Amino acid sequence: MKKISLSMLAASTLLFGFQYDYETTEFQTYVTNQTVVNEVVSDTAMVDFATSDKTVGVTAQYIYAGDVSILNIPLSLNIGSNFGLDAMLPLIKIKNSSTGDDNTGIGDISVGGNFHFGMPSDVSGINVTSLRYKTTTGDDTKGLGSGYDAYTLSHRITKNIGDRFQANGLLSYTLNDEKISGNSYLVMAGGSMPCLFWDKVRTHAKITYFGVEALSGFGEVKTADFWLGWNSDKIAQGIPLGIGVKIPLINELDGKEKNKTVLFYLSASSFF
Repeated sequence: MKKISLSMLAASTLLFGFQYDYETTEFQTYVTNQTVVNEVVSDTAMVDFATSDKTVGVTAQYIYAGDVSILNIPLSLNIGSNFGLDAMLPLIKIKNSSTGDDNTGIGDISVGGNFHFGMPSDVSGINVTSLRYKTTTGDDTKGLGSGYDAYTLSHRITKNIGDRFQANGLLSYTLNDEKISGNSYLVMAGGSMPCLFWDKVRTHAKITYFGVEALSGFGEVKTADFWLGWNSDKIAQGIPLGIGVKIPLINELDGKEKNKTVLFYLSASSFF
């Protein structure tokens, strides 16, 4: 009996992969939607770059979750003081659970533009509105891509509260191919403050909620995750470093709880 794979239910690159085996009638959840991963892992570096006077930003992210490893390389460009462009190139390795072999290659590249204004210290904080287009460069037969285009509109806000605490939030909505997946949405809320043990490092804590309206007839997807991370731009001057973990709280398909996978990430950025 043929095995059917549906990967990448939302906007950017890879990472929410379901595999349905008609012989075992078993769903296997690889990780979580890559839109969520990109938005959360890139959040600190994106805000820092938007508020800087630099023109070019380069980030390297290593993401590991169960059978999936991703090296994601976001490239950013500031145009003037309020506009920016970016592109994300994911290099993916994913284990085929049925054969034990690894599928490797380029995932779905995404490109985007944003309008940003303000500073975290302002009354309204810094606001970044982005529009992103996800391509179909990844091989969907190997689980490296979705096989369809997607568009994501998002808005994030970051605001300083007092001298130590910083609050941030994010809303995004993704238009997917209705023949394959319903549209998806993401809500993120969290904050950061200097680490209790080392003031050169900031501790970040965030909650995300992600949902897909439909999954090719299989039902609605709901996930909620707790993200805990640490970032610093003082250990290596001019190169913000990040490390973090995603702890799944909810992972449901059509109201039924599915396997949860912890995700780890490392990131480093440089601005020129």
